This record gives sequence, C-alpha cells and structure tokens, in this order.
Amino acid sequence: MGQLRAITAVALAMAWMPVGVAVRNGLDLVPPMGWSNWENSGCNINETYMKANAQALKDKGLFDLGYTIVEVDDCWAELDRNASGYLVANATRFPSGMASLGDFIHNLGMKFGMYSSAGVHCCQHTMPGSLGYEWLDAQFFAASGVDFLKYDGCFMEEFAQVEQDAPHRFPFTPPPILRYPIMGQALNKTGRPISYMCNFPWSFWLLHQDQADGGRWVSEVCNSWRVAGDPQPGFGQAMGYANSLSQYSVDVPSGPGGWATLDAIEIGNNMSFDVLTGEEAAAAGTRQALRLGGGGMTPDQEKAAISVYMIAKTPIFIGADVTQLSGHSLDAYSNADLIAIHQDPLGAPGQKINVNGSTAIWACALSGGRAAAVLLNTGNSPMDITVQWSDLDILPTPTSQSCSQQRASGSDVRKVTDVWKHKDVGQFDGSYTATAVAPDAAVVIVVGAKNT
Repeated sequence: MGQLRAITAVALAMAWMPVGVAVRNGLDLVPPMGWSNWENSGCNINETYMKANAQALKDKGLFDLGYTIVEVDDCWAELDRNASGYLVANATRFPSGMASLGDFIHNLGMKFGMYSSAGVHCCQHTMPGSLGYEWLDAQFFAASGVDFLKYDGCFMEEFAQVEQDAPHRFPFTPPPILRYPIMGQALNKTGRPISYMCNFPWSFWLLHQDQADGGRWVSEVCNSWRVAGDPQPGFGQAMGYANSLSQYSVDVPSGPGGWATLDAIEIGNNMSFDVLTGEEAAAAGTRQALRLGGGGMTPDQEKAAISVYMIAKTPIFIGADVTQLSGHSLDAYSNADLIAIHQDPLGAPGQKINVNGSTAIWACALSGGRAAAVLLNTGNSPMDITVQWSDLDILPTPTSQSCSQQRASGSDVRKVTDVWKHKDVGQFDGSYTATAVAPDAAVVIVVGAKNT
C-alpha cells in the first residue's frame, strides 16, 4: 500500500506541477505573522500550553497587530499511525485531539498551524513524517482545520543514499526535491486554503550549478521557504540569519504569495542549547555575550533585529513564550508603524543596499512611491549613517525593475518619518543622516514619495 501510494503521489505531482508561475493558492500576499512554540518549548508541549499562548496573543494586543497564526511544531503526534494510516494526536499532550485545538484557536479569530516532515520521521523522531502518506496527511490537516503547514526536511534518506539503500517500505519514493511539490499539491487538492511553508529546501537547490535555476521551483510550490538554520538567541545570531536573506534573495526573490523565511525570531526568548554559561558571559562582557548568542538581547538590539526582519519582509513568528512576554521585548513586537512596513500591500522585499564597515542600510520600496530604510550600526561606537534618495529610487518591486523614475534635476525634498519615535522629523533634500546611532542599534525611517 505504501509503495502504491508513493508512486501515485509522484505521478500526480508531476502532472499538476505549475510551470514558471507563483504558487496559485491565493494566500500570503503579504508575509504571514504569528507564533510558534518550537523555540520556546521544543517537545515540551501540550494543549494547555498552546491555548495559553494563543490567548496571550489576544490579551496582549498582538493578534490585533497581525500576529494571527498559532503553530504547533514537532512532537504533537503519536509515534505510530492508526490502522487506517492516519496520524494520531499524542494522547498525553493533546488528549482532546488536534481538531479541538484548532477549534479553540479559530474561536479566538486566529489561524491554526501544524507541522510535519517530508521524510520517514519528523526531526525529533517522536512522530511519523509524511513520506508516502502525503494525501492522507493533507486530508487530516484539512479536517483538523489547519490554515498553515510547516513542512520540514528531516529523514530524507535518498538525499545521501543511492536507490538500493532507500528504506524497503518505500522503494520507489520520489527524490527529496520532489517531496515539497507533492505535499503542496496534496494540500491544494483538499479544497481548504492552507499556507505552505517549506522548511530547508535550499539544501536541494545548492546541488545545482546554477542556484537560480535550482531554487526557482520554491516560489512555484511554497508560500514561504526557509533560508537559514535553526534560530538561536542573541543579536549576532539574528543579524547572521538576516544576512542569509541576501545570499538567496537574488536567485529566488520574495514577493506576494511567496516569501523567504528565517523561521521564528528570538526576541524575548532566552532558551537555547548554544547559549553561553554565566561564567562565559561574564568573561566575554555583557554586551559581547549577548551579541554572540548569550541568551537574550538589549532593548536597542531587539529594536534593530525586529526592524531588519520586518523590512526584509520575512514572515514574522514570535519565538518566545507569549505568556511571559513583557516590557521592551513586547514593545519590540508591537510597533504598529513598523508592522505597517512589513504588511505594505506592494509586497516589495527589503534588501541590504549599502554596507560601510560596521554600518549597513536595509531598504524596501513601499506603496504610493514611498520607501523605508533601516540605518543599522553593529559597531562598538556611535556612528552617523546617511541614506541617499538616489539609492531608494532603484529599489526593486514585484512588478518592475525599480520603484521610481529617473531623478529630476534640482532639489529632491522628501518627508521623513521616524518609525520608532512615531513622528515626522522634517523635510530633507537628497538624503537623510541619522546622527550618533548607538552601537547595536538602528534608526528606521519612512521616506515620502517625491515632491510630498
């Protein structure tokens, strides 16, 4: 039965595969936002914990700001399927079942996210993967009321093994690069709109000599696709992950319906297997320890990290326990003006447009001829950072090569709004300079259209 199911899945996926078009499920025209449990609890989950965090999103105003997805990650199912081949919720962790959890989340007005993997097992080896069961599992997800699926890439044996070494249970399973399309088509065939996040597909497009050709398929199949490793706490870690977007964004650009994702962001979360010990942190110095991943960020670091993630238009998933989220960490997630940049209907992803030593500028085009910029200082001393309007005028958009016309001769005065100060700071001709930007901090501005 498994062999027949796998062969059928390959044939149907190849027959229905879209060619040269973005995924056609009509979802995620702007990057999705929500909360995931993995970075804050791992396998230590249950329905009480999930419900408490969903309620906290509502109670702390985060749902109203756009954080609408509640995603349960690995370890939610029993190790064995039932006699009919369907996944079964872990009886200890989720005694009421996954559909019941979905009902609770939907009753709050939120969207329900779940997790699986394209291999024999999921990553923690505590539950089955969907390999060979894509059609059954897609039906299970739809019946459970799932609105978002995170599909991981663990236990893909054929990625490193020849055909005769593959598991005997699935001797004709598709190669890994086809497994994401198969699940995508299975989800679409359920008739339920399910946003589809493909976790770790870049491992496959790196096998191609032409990375653009090797990775183009993700925007045809996935609503979002992972381009960095598992998140860890710390400002240096966050900036490293953001730089991963630059590595892949040229070959596989984001835009409405498909977004490069860094998974969860670690603001407010101090849990990690890789954090420094207290003695190591003291020896390295507090700020340096935080930059290296020592379990948290300063308020300035949190603002800088969320600013870069938001302007880059990566999907934003809170990686902290929302029930414990407060103070400057909660404030970092709650900047409505910054979220408006992230959710701008133009859907133009941000990119790094200027690097000068320890300073960098990330920028994106916005609707109405506007633009946004993050003026970032990762150095050890305050720095002046200048952004030129001419650099903003050539930012790419989803529908054209640049966001504006050639600059006219003469003055070019534009209004500048400071996103963290929530106020207009004046009219500026040709450029804007943020003065004395603190170490590990950023100034975020929205620049008005020409002649406004």
